[in-house]
Parts: sequence; C-alpha cells; structure tokens
Amino acid sequence: MSTVIFRTPLRPTFLRLLSLAAMILTGSVIAPEAHAQWAVHDKANDTLNTTMGGTTDGNSVNDNLNAIRKKLMISDYTNGRPGDRVKDPASTIPTDTTRLIPTGDKRCDALPDPQQTNCNKIVEIQNAQYQYMLTMYANSKTRNDMLQAIIADRKSIKADDPNALGKIEENTNQLTALYNLIALDQAQMQSVNYAYEANLRFLREEQGRLARAANSGKTADKPSPFTIPLPGGGDLDIGKALPSIAAGAALKLALDGVQSDKPSGIQTLSISQSNGW
Repeated sequence: MSTVIFRTPLRPTFLRLLSLAAMILTGSVIAPEAHAQWAVHDKANDTLNTTMGGTTDGNSVNDNLNAIRKKLMISDYTNGRPGDRVKDPASTIPTDTTRLIPTGDKRCDALPDPQQTNCNKIVEIQNAQYQYMLTMYANSKTRNDMLQAIIADRKSIKADDPNALGKIEENTNQLTALYNLIALDQAQMQSVNYAYEANLRFLREEQGRLARAANSGKTADKPSPFTIPLPGGGDLDIGKALPSIAAGAALKLALDGVQSDKPSGIQTLSISQSNGW
C-alpha cells in the first residue's frame, strides 16, 4: 500500500517575514560600523559646569571649587626676608673657653687670708660670667643657622606641590619652636647674669669688710643689722654712730636741766621771725 503525501503551499505572509529577516541579517553583516555611533552621555559633567541652583554668585560648581583652590595657593619665596642678624663685632670674639683672667694670675696672692680666698672666688665668678656670655654669643649664631635652614626649606616649597599646605604647616611649626627656644635663651641669659652679679656684689662687699678689719687689726665681725649698702659697692654701718647719737641726746638733756633762766626782755634770733634781710 502506497502512502499519499499532501503538500500545503506556503502562505504569502510567511514568505514576507522570511524575506525581512534575511534583509536584517544581511545589513548587520555589511554595515557593522553602524553600532559605533552609540555613545554614553554623562549628564553629571553638564551639571558641574552649569550655574549652581540656589546661589547668588552665578558661578558653576567647578568655578567655585577653582576659586577656593586659588585662595589656598601659596606664593613663591621672596629673597631678602626676613634678613640677616646683626653684624659680628669688628674685633674677633674669643671662644667660650677663654678666661677673662688667665689661669695662674697672681693678683690675689699678695693678700692675706681670708682676703686671698675671697679674692679667688671673685676671680672665678668673673671668669664664669665672661665665659657664659661667650657661650650665649656662639649660641646666637647657632639659632641664626637654624633659622636660615627653615627659610631654605620654605623656599623649596612650590605652589604646584600637592602637599604644599602640609609642608607650609610643618615649616610654621618649626619656626614657632625656634621662637620659643630663642625666648628661653634670653630668659636664661638674664637669670644667670643676675645670679652672677648678686654673687659678685656680695663677695666684693665681703672683701671690703675683710680689708677694713685687716687695716684696723681687728677680727672681721659679721655685718651689722644697721648696715646700709651704698651705690657702686661698699656699705655704711650706722650702728657705730648710734652710741654717739645717744650720748649727744643725753648731753643735751643735761645741759637743758642746768640752763639758767633767760633775762627779762631778751630776744633771740629766729628764722621764722626774720624779715629776710
């Protein structure tokens, strides 16, 4: 038995769809460059470059950020600032190991004890004070060298350096620390000098007291509580004058007690009754 196959003819609509699909596939093969015409458009960049909403300056976000950046920019270093320190003395300053009175000086040897011992103390204090001032002078040069190094660091900082602001802050902190060191040096120099001067004043007064005792042949006693220091050194002991003052007052009282009566009608001269001639 043979099989009979019935063939149904293709419909026109199906043929048209098949033709359209073939055309699309052909176009995609022939013209692939058409896909390159697509691009992503970033609207955020447009927003940053447009006027900021709600502001009154009329500037965009980028314009305002650029204005802030310019305000934070640093200027280049200018030579000649802050300048050099005071010029060194015309006469060369010796080193801080130099003694004002050389070692082995015999100026105190001719004095008797205890004046000789006291004189040697004065010599040592004078040498110590002199050497300390030489040390402080040398230290001023050290501080100036530190200042110049900090200025050189400041000069090397450029405005286009991304870390410029941080470096400027660090440089400023170094300057502040140096200022504090200089202030401490000044305070220490004054304090030490005051201490040296007070010590020398005491030793010189002591030397004068010992010398007076040696001239009088008496033992040097402790200073009297009635001692008045005199300008320029030395002192005045008013305690020694007190017995004479007391004796004079007693004598006046005694004379007033034995004084005879004034004659009747006698007149005495008085400044208050003078007519000025």
